[in-house]
Amino acid sequence: MIRVMPIIRSRSGCFTCRRRKKKCNEEKPLCSGCRRNKLDCRWPAESSSSSIARQSRDRTCSPSPSLAHASPTDPGRRPPLDKVPSVVVTLSGPSDQRHRHSLPSPPKPQAMEPATEPTARDESLKPRPDPLPAALYRSLVTDIGSESSVGAAVDVSDDSQGSPSVSPLPMPSASALAATSTCSNDPCQLEYDNKAPDQLSDGQVRALCQQVGNSLRPLVAAPMALLPSHGPNSYELLSYYLSRTANSMGNGSTDVNPFIVKLVPLAFSNPLVLQLLLAQSAAHRQASSLQAGNEIAQQYYTDSLRLFRNVVGEYVSGKDENPLTLTVGSLILCLTEVARGDVYGTIFDHLAASRSLLTTLLDRPESQAFVGDLADFLVEYYMHTAASSIISTDPHGNWQPLLSPSIERMARVLVARKYMGQLCGCWLELLLLIPQVFQLGKTMLPCIDSKPPPPSADDIITFGFLQSQILAFFPPPSASPYSQLAGLVFKQAALLYLWSILGPPPQSSPCGAHADLVQGAVAEAVSILGQFPASARVNTSLCWPLAVIGCCTADPGVRDVLRARLETMIDSIGLGNMRETLVLLERIWRQPAEATSPWLLHMAMQEHRIWISFA
Repeated sequence: MIRVMPIIRSRSGCFTCRRRKKKCNEEKPLCSGCRRNKLDCRWPAESSSSSIARQSRDRTCSPSPSLAHASPTDPGRRPPLDKVPSVVVTLSGPSDQRHRHSLPSPPKPQAMEPATEPTARDESLKPRPDPLPAALYRSLVTDIGSESSVGAAVDVSDDSQGSPSVSPLPMPSASALAATSTCSNDPCQLEYDNKAPDQLSDGQVRALCQQVGNSLRPLVAAPMALLPSHGPNSYELLSYYLSRTANSMGNGSTDVNPFIVKLVPLAFSNPLVLQLLLAQSAAHRQASSLQAGNEIAQQYYTDSLRLFRNVVGEYVSGKDENPLTLTVGSLILCLTEVARGDVYGTIFDHLAASRSLLTTLLDRPESQAFVGDLADFLVEYYMHTAASSIISTDPHGNWQPLLSPSIERMARVLVARKYMGQLCGCWLELLLLIPQVFQLGKTMLPCIDSKPPPPSADDIITFGFLQSQILAFFPPPSASPYSQLAGLVFKQAALLYLWSILGPPPQSSPCGAHADLVQGAVAEAVSILGQFPASARVNTSLCWPLAVIGCCTADPGVRDVLRARLETMIDSIGLGNMRETLVLLERIWRQPAEATSPWLLHMAMQEHRIWISFA
């Protein structure tokens, strides 16, 4: 009788084939299975014994090896962190306080340059990898983690090193998941009519996740099990994210919601993104219903920052040179602070890191191979957050420009394509003009307790150019009706932001040309606001124009309209920054009319110690 030999599973194949339970031909660096299915082929790190054996074979084959042919990413060639020169990064928060963070600078592949002591604030930093996120998040996570109660750690074990998997994954196009996000009976597309369920049923969550999983297979190499290493709170938070939070973040201007079709698939394949989305969901649930447990929201927020710190450490040390995960993570954290109603200016730290990471991502030609149309959404994400936050900063402060050339170039490409999104609606063109208005205000506005300088010829020409650009904006007919109306509200707010550079209209001459322009823009904006309900999803993007309009009017009737709209937005959409926007406006309205201006918002925030973003 012939003895049947037992089947012995090979443990020398790539991680991707092992997860898929497929046979691997062990061809490096890209096996045939991963090449055929266009997957990311990941291999386990070689053990020291195998490395020694390979080195001995190399010596036998080549009697005079050269270090110049060694891999620049070989851990053996990387100097210890205590031998790496430090880079000091100076950051200024909304309170104009400067924090200095020291961290190891990543080594260069060929040779290390002698250490130099940086003295200038604008010292050039190595673009790959950028040390700015590490300085921000190491300090941030340490500070927040020490002040909050920390729950159980999240299980993010990997097959090899016990660290979260952050390898780049090919992303599907929006059309691949359109059916998941645009079905008429999809619970994730419910309008904010106060009838949307706070939580989907177990069957709805599993059906939606199954749809996403089927759409991604075979693109995602990680297992698609539904939260296998998370507790029941995580399952409830995922349900809340799909039913409420994703709709709160997106304004409904497009049929496909990228907060579902872009971020949820990435979360299923990346534990960091998943943890960040769960933390965002917990923060939104807590802000929407003050009765919800703050401990759960704080625990998930702290755990997500701790996990983010670990990934930042890997990026800075060179273990992972792909900035995609950190870029997505830093942008998610921006809107997490919006959902929480952050009043300490934490979002500005995330925003500074997002600028650096997104620029690095866009500048890498190889990024397009695995980022695809996700880059469009990331640029939209950043543009919306940056343009809505710049008004909170001191125009005379020492601020880094919010738009890098790469981000601005990509945003202009999107404008040329008539891009519409769930954050920028149909008004991305106006978001590009807001930083230019801010730069003009920085030049024309006088410093505190000083006389305004006479405008230069360049200032006058720039003012006229920006005014003509704003006046020429008109929403495209292809945009949804609510998105068109919201775009027109943004247009009037952008005009008010520009005209207020000239100062508040003098109360002694209320019939002057300047006063007529300002009052006309306010009246037009209020008229447009009356044409769509305050509970519509598009209102989630309107905190910035409402704040600008509120700073440009002394009419009690207009203030009542803005107050009622924000209260409805708080009740229906439930983002924390909506509540803080109303609190700030109420305090500004107590001041004299001549002291209220969009350009004095930063002073009001300083006085009341409220540093918020209007994203």
